[in-house]
Amino acid sequence: MEQNNCQKCKKDFVVEAEDMNFYEMVGGVPAPTFCPECRFQRRLSFRNDRTLYKRTCEICKKDVISIYRPDSVEGKARQKVVCQKCWWSDDFDPKAYGRDYDFSRPFFEQYRELMNEVPFVANFVVDESRMVNSPYNNMVLDLRNCYMMFDSDFNEDCSYGCEVERSKNCVDNNLIDKSEMCYECVNVQNCYRTFYSVDCESSSDIWFCRDCTGCTDCFGCVNLRKQSYCIFNEPMGTKEAYQARLAEMGITSRAQIDALKPQIREMWDSSLKKYMHEKQSDDISGDYIYNSRNVNESWIVQEGWNVKYSQYLIASGAKDSYDFTQFGDRSELHYEVLQGGGGSSRVRFCWFAPNENQNLDYCMQVMTSHDMFGCIGMRKSEYCILNKQYSPEEYEKIRSAIMAQMMDIPYIDTQGAEYRYGEFFPSEISPFAYNETSAQEFFPLTASGVSDFGFVWHEREARNYLPTILTSTLPDSIAEVGDEITKDIIECANKGDATKNCTTAFRVVPDELGFYRRFDIPLPSKCPNCRHAERMEYRNKPTFRTSMCSHEGCTNEFLTAYKVGTPNVYCKEHYLQYVS
Repeated sequence: MEQNNCQKCKKDFVVEAEDMNFYEMVGGVPAPTFCPECRFQRRLSFRNDRTLYKRTCEICKKDVISIYRPDSVEGKARQKVVCQKCWWSDDFDPKAYGRDYDFSRPFFEQYRELMNEVPFVANFVVDESRMVNSPYNNMVLDLRNCYMMFDSDFNEDCSYGCEVERSKNCVDNNLIDKSEMCYECVNVQNCYRTFYSVDCESSSDIWFCRDCTGCTDCFGCVNLRKQSYCIFNEPMGTKEAYQARLAEMGITSRAQIDALKPQIREMWDSSLKKYMHEKQSDDISGDYIYNSRNVNESWIVQEGWNVKYSQYLIASGAKDSYDFTQFGDRSELHYEVLQGGGGSSRVRFCWFAPNENQNLDYCMQVMTSHDMFGCIGMRKSEYCILNKQYSPEEYEKIRSAIMAQMMDIPYIDTQGAEYRYGEFFPSEISPFAYNETSAQEFFPLTASGVSDFGFVWHEREARNYLPTILTSTLPDSIAEVGDEITKDIIECANKGDATKNCTTAFRVVPDELGFYRRFDIPLPSKCPNCRHAERMEYRNKPTFRTSMCSHEGCTNEFLTAYKVGTPNVYCKEHYLQYVS
């Protein structure tokens, strides 16, 4: 075990003996010089999941939806893009950009030059042939009739969601799986007709519930199991009594719902909480970890094994991996990888390298390839360095020489941090501004503060929308809304809140309107970005601290993602004494 000092935040962090064993197993890489939290932030600075632009394909000249803005910002070149069809076609030859390695210059300096020349695929839609009537989405697979969905797969008739998997007819949700007809939910599984609820499972027809399992027809309830016809945890006795009480509460009114929310939030906040969200797992720490074993200090992992410091591994089967963010799916020996998996092995320091890759270092947008170093946009290729082809013998010789040179001639960023072999890409070579990426969501900074950390801020163009409906005049119930609402521009109640990336105004699309009418839900008063940001307040962030069980007399300590001061956080043993 050794203790290191983070180059960025200057805090000490520990590298355990088991960590050193992993670094040796994955290829003898050096121990990291950034702490786990700064490494995660650095990976996220390359992850733009929700900010979309209109671009033109460099090859076919057709319009395309892209995650790369059409202009440039200070310190970053305008990123060239191609559409999915052209990227996979013979018209795009990434090897045409191949170049020799210059051993007199730092690796990342040369890699940034390659990034400026090779067109990137416009967005992360893995296979457009498996998308049906779903053009405005990103980081997705197998969608049908979906709109503004991100990091989501195998869905139908869904909109405005993130981390939505195998679900139907859902609007405004985050982290839901195998659910149908859900609205404004966070972390629910196998639910049906579930609204404004958090951390629920196998329930139906519930409203404003938290941590309820196997429940039906409940409103404002917490910590219930297999209950029906309850309001604020009080049994109503019969279906008729339950429905009559709901009618009295007037939950089809936005004003009435807004009046009830503080009472509901107070009840949620004061209720019992298990120290982490987990199920059927062994030897784990972190949060939102399911059906896993030996997964530690990680966040949102499904069926992982021997994983540490990792996040967003929703696709099952990731194993023997560290610092692995997003995807998974039968992958192994991944280290410092953003968006990888799909049967890949031994992938190190890469961004978007899914689908049967083997032995990659420092690659971006590489698929179905093996033995690649410092490449971009390669498909079904082998033994390339900076997109130039070599024989297997030449490749191994030059690769070893580059790794040694990276140790002798490090890249030094604007903050003075040294990047040798063993570190992920420096944030300053990301094609995105900080506030375009997920890093801003998890580690928020101000426009004036990003430069202190070596990041770049993109001042978005002013939105001069002229709302036709003001927040103050928005109809209170969906019964008052006509079909013409889909032509209106609605003012967002947050009026340009930069911390939420507020768009200041928004529209309601026809399918969305139909959903609200079907369930008597009032129109939203906030834009999709603001709704997303406010839902995220109900999901723990992937930053952990050591705490002690709130049960009187219990001395159990654990790692938790709940903030300091959160009441009634219990160890698993005592939580199950009260909630089971």
